[in-house]
Amino acid sequence: MESIPWFAWIAIVAIIMWGLVMVVGSITGRSMPSSRGSADRTEIDELKQRVNELEMQIDRMNR
Repeated sequence: MESIPWFAWIAIVAIIMWGLVMVVGSITGRSMPSSRGSADRTEIDELKQRVNELEMQIDRMNR
């Protein structure tokens, strides 16, 4: 243990803590910091609605 420098121990502990946080987050169902799932879903739903409205306008113009 004494052959590993002190700054390496800091990195090792940080990696272990990060792993624990990710595991606990995935078990409890909380979103990961890198995931933007709910914001993306909301934006996709808004875009789908806008496409549907534009398609309806085009259909009305073609009649």
